[in-house]
Amino acid sequence: MPRAVWLRAPWRTVLGIAAVLVVGIMQPWAPDAGEDALLPDAGDDAVIRVALTPPAGTVVNTLALSPDAQQVLFCASDDGGTRIWVRRVDSIVAEPLSGTDGASFPFWSADGQRFGFFAAGRLKAFNLATREVRDLAAAPEGYGGTWNNHDEIVFAPGRESALQLISAAGGALTQVTTIGSSFREGHSWPSFLPDGRHFFYTDHTVDANRYGIYVGDLDTHESKRILKQYSSAVYGAGGFLLYVKENLMAQRFDPVRLQVRGEAMPLADQVLQRYDIGHQADFSVSRTGMIAVRSAGRDLNELHWVDRTGRSVGGITAPAYYSNPTLSPDGRRLIATVTGDNWDAHLWSFDVATGQKTRISFDSRADFAPLWSPDGTEILFASRGGLFRQPFGGGSSRVPALAASMRQFPDSWNGQYVTVLTMSQQTKSDVWLWQLGDHPHATPLLTGPANEGQSRISPDGRYLAYVSDESGRFEVYVQAFPVANGRWQVSSGGGADPQWSRDRRELFYVAADRQMMAVPVSTGSTFQAGSEKVFFRTQLDSLWMDTRNHYDVSADGRRFVVMTPATERRAAPFTFLGNWSRSLQR
Repeated sequence: MPRAVWLRAPWRTVLGIAAVLVVGIMQPWAPDAGEDALLPDAGDDAVIRVALTPPAGTVVNTLALSPDAQQVLFCASDDGGTRIWVRRVDSIVAEPLSGTDGASFPFWSADGQRFGFFAAGRLKAFNLATREVRDLAAAPEGYGGTWNNHDEIVFAPGRESALQLISAAGGALTQVTTIGSSFREGHSWPSFLPDGRHFFYTDHTVDANRYGIYVGDLDTHESKRILKQYSSAVYGAGGFLLYVKENLMAQRFDPVRLQVRGEAMPLADQVLQRYDIGHQADFSVSRTGMIAVRSAGRDLNELHWVDRTGRSVGGITAPAYYSNPTLSPDGRRLIATVTGDNWDAHLWSFDVATGQKTRISFDSRADFAPLWSPDGTEILFASRGGLFRQPFGGGSSRVPALAASMRQFPDSWNGQYVTVLTMSQQTKSDVWLWQLGDHPHATPLLTGPANEGQSRISPDGRYLAYVSDESGRFEVYVQAFPVANGRWQVSSGGGADPQWSRDRRELFYVAADRQMMAVPVSTGSTFQAGSEKVFFRTQLDSLWMDTRNHYDVSADGRRFVVMTPATERRAAPFTFLGNWSRSLQR
């Protein structure tokens, strides 16, 4: 049975404990008094496990081990926002890096001197020697990157995108994978094999014939599926494919024939995995074979009330996987999608005062994106086969409202009109306008080469707020509705998830740095917007395409119900594993 050491590290020494793990090349770590030390008879073939707990009040979102296991990068969020920190394992100081505000998903260059990351809708590169930040390409969402020894980067610019290749010096993009026509298909989390020409990636479509872990080829642009499993994947020392199937699994992989061999073997239990961002699994592997992994089970969230200062004023729900929280017109009930352990999605209703919950959809394994009718008597939602209407609280069955594919989702409903997010390979995400009635029909409302979505009809029906990445990053816009005879940009530094106040005097959105913003507006004969106000910093991770809305606003505009990560899981410790491949080979 492998031994374990659990360390309580202060913030300034966080992530420094990895020095005990690579036997023979680093100085030993001296534990604090009262803590167990690694025993000297562990031997080079023993699996060494050391756990690291993030500091109180801080969430470590992503950790990346350098190729030589001498340094770690980590994205950490605190009251000052999110940035990348770097830590040498032979130092006692973790350093925040200027120019990485709002960053996500860092990945190392093959030489360990630079790293790539995503921020403000762009792929960027950071040189640790010169501290230069180089802007490389548009990446509105940024679903992972990998950097080979030929100074080439393969990256995923978004959830619905194929993988792209770019030189680390910048230049033209080359598409290296091909997207199919399945619902929400996209390729993410690329990771080079040692030859620098082949790479693993994840296809996270729901199509059973396509989803899984693939290996791609830079030279031929061909790909083949190697495992039917939702997970990011990495090649590990000793010839193993590492991925997550609830637990961190290691399976022998032939890098010549590009196929797995034998049975998969578990290395760590209940690894944190992010369903909302394409099944990214929370582990990192160095070229030397060291692994950093976070064991916390599924990444859950909660629905909390906060006031306009961000102060918590009560919770509504216990931890689960929620999306699209939507308050009833009278503010007494909330409906949301709840995704279960088997990825079935159903609609639930919550009493705002008591938290009592009731399941309200039963006829499908995939019901999501619910909306209330303006009078609160019906709900409209997406399911397999289209959009459906269902009386609320009456026990009646759903009835078809609009014949639609699984690539269409309701954004906003004012009784007469429904704005619907649609997706296609040609124009990405667009917004169409459906007019309900005896003869429902649709017309395009927001289409073009950019992504448009998260549309919200104003309470008086005169204007539409929405999000577009036409500028290279997502911003919030308003245009006249239903005829677009005027348009205004509302956010100025990146933004998403707009919501109107019920009195039409404010428009809320979440900025690129996760701050909840409010803009005074007038929706009279012409639209007018005042100066932006910062309310509070949210704990939201991603703001585009993972869900239609991450929060809702009370009728009086004084409180917000916000999806908040379950802190006990997001603050779970990282465990560092050494010598694991020797143990498996033995």
